[in-house]
Amino acid sequence: MDHTPTEKSPDNRRLAALTPQEKQTKPQEILDSEPKKSLLTRQWLLGSFLFLYVIIGVPCWFVLTEIYRAPLPSNFITALYQNQNIDIKIQNDIYLRVGDSLKFPDLPEATQIQIDSEIQKLINDPISPLTIQWNASVKLEDEIPKDSYILDLELGQSEGIAMDGIDKIATLIYRLESVKNNDLPFFVTQTVLQHVFKTELELFKSTYERSINAIAYSPNVHLSFKLLTGDGNPMAWEIGKALDDYFTPLVEELKSFVNFTIDTEIKYYTELNLPEGSHQIKTSDLSTLLDFSEWDISSNQFSYPTLNFVVYFPSEKQAPLNIHKDLTRQSPMAQNAFLIPQWGSIILHENPLQENSLLTAEYLNPLLEIFTSELFTLLGLPKDPKTPRIRIDAIKKYTIISNLNRAVDSLQSLLKLSESLPNISIPKTVLNNVKKSLEARERAVEKINKHKDFNGALVDSIEAMSSAEEAFFDPEMVQQTFFPQEHKVAVYMPLIGPLSLIMILGTIRVLKEYKIYRKKRD
Repeated sequence: MDHTPTEKSPDNRRLAALTPQEKQTKPQEILDSEPKKSLLTRQWLLGSFLFLYVIIGVPCWFVLTEIYRAPLPSNFITALYQNQNIDIKIQNDIYLRVGDSLKFPDLPEATQIQIDSEIQKLINDPISPLTIQWNASVKLEDEIPKDSYILDLELGQSEGIAMDGIDKIATLIYRLESVKNNDLPFFVTQTVLQHVFKTELELFKSTYERSINAIAYSPNVHLSFKLLTGDGNPMAWEIGKALDDYFTPLVEELKSFVNFTIDTEIKYYTELNLPEGSHQIKTSDLSTLLDFSEWDISSNQFSYPTLNFVVYFPSEKQAPLNIHKDLTRQSPMAQNAFLIPQWGSIILHENPLQENSLLTAEYLNPLLEIFTSELFTLLGLPKDPKTPRIRIDAIKKYTIISNLNRAVDSLQSLLKLSESLPNISIPKTVLNNVKKSLEARERAVEKINKHKDFNGALVDSIEAMSSAEEAFFDPEMVQQTFFPQEHKVAVYMPLIGPLSLIMILGTIRVLKEYKIYRKKRD
């Protein structure tokens, strides 16, 4: 093979023969010998690249990497948060019905003065003031609107107050001496504030705390009625008939506050987690004795809360159960009922069911009465007064205000999040949900203040709360929270770094060449 070395070109040989001092001056000589047209071409190319880089590239960079932040009504939301309920006023009307052909034309006015005075004391209470503008108006009219609060005045031998068991009606029994002594306005005031609206006023005091047993308010709640037995003996129950007879009227009564869906089920072989040979059950041991996961009754297939109501019969092996009874209850069956916070209620029987037993509707009705009382507790309904409609009205108004406050709290949290993370995206969907929430709140306030339409206000308050929470938990915004600015730099630097370096070095070279040609010309 021929290993003849490659012959160097004359230019390469001359460059290799140059001394270090000559090599330093060679670029100068090359530039001196280069025509001016070449320099102008390089300058034109550099200018074109700089134009594309600065005029087109940089704006495109800012546009493509810009974080869209929809303009939220921060001032309005902050004002609502700092002055919650300032634009809401709950006005209740109570109509007087006077019997015995008596007339008291000045009674409403005299009573109203005392009611206003008592309410002002509640507002100025240093320990537990009212958190909302609230008032009650006493009226004496021939035509009484449907579903109104009514106070019947009846002449009797002694003073007394009675509340109706169904309708929103209270009865004040007075004597003629009360009229002569001008005590009737005081008695009416006490009846209105200390009996009819006492629970409602308690709900709106600053010291009120919702029971830990109650679930968070939801417009939809599923009720699951279950019959459990530790054995496998066949059994049946007339739960459908019992629910129709006893529970359907209750569902109808509560439909303006919450919608119920109901299912029923029988489960076998659901033994308690009792130690071998033990039959004793204490309230403190319920969490370990009841194995909901093993019984497959703890799962919730709905997007809204489920409340479970369980009737339990032990197996022959574990019977008879020695149940630590709740002696504060009068009914023997109620003494075996146990409320499980935010889950439901269970009634334990001491002895097992016989084979092919049938639980009739008559047997189940007292159990449903117990479950109804537990349901009211689990929904957060107050226990007084005995009139269910008054209690439902009270908790409905409280729920409206609570929902509106939760909506404002969520919107304020959204503002804090956007301020603490200036690089977080605020998409248009968030802005739309914020607007929907504020509009729903405005509608609810208008229905409360102008129309006293609390059913419609409840619907709007739910929309305000849900829209505010959708805005706060928007998926696109949550994703941006986990993409900090440092990640952007790491992603784009491999592209921008080399391009910028080439442009900078090219600019420096052209500037040097321009200086050399300028010196040459001078």
